[in-house]
Amino acid sequence: MSNDETTQAEPSEESLAEMPEVDFSRAIRPNKLAGLRGDFKQAVFLDKALWQHFGSEERVLETLRMLGSLAERSSRSVA
Repeated sequence: MSNDETTQAEPSEESLAEMPEVDFSRAIRPNKLAGLRGDFKQAVFLDKALWQHFGSEERVLETLRMLGSLAERSSRSVA
C-alpha cells in the first residue's frame, strides 16, 4: 500500500453522513462568564444524587469549607 492510499485529506462522504451535526453557536464559553462570580476560578461537577442531597450551591460550599476546617484541625493535632 502506498502512502497516497493510506493518507486521506478529506473525510469520506460515508463518514460525514454518520456524524451528527452539532451547532456550537449557542454554546457557553467558560471564560466569558468567569467574571460574573468574582474570584470564581474552578468549576465542580456533582453527581445528581449528591446535588439532590445538598440542594443548593450554598450548602455544598458550606460543607466543603467545614471539611477543609476539620482536615486542618486534624492535621494540626497529629503534628
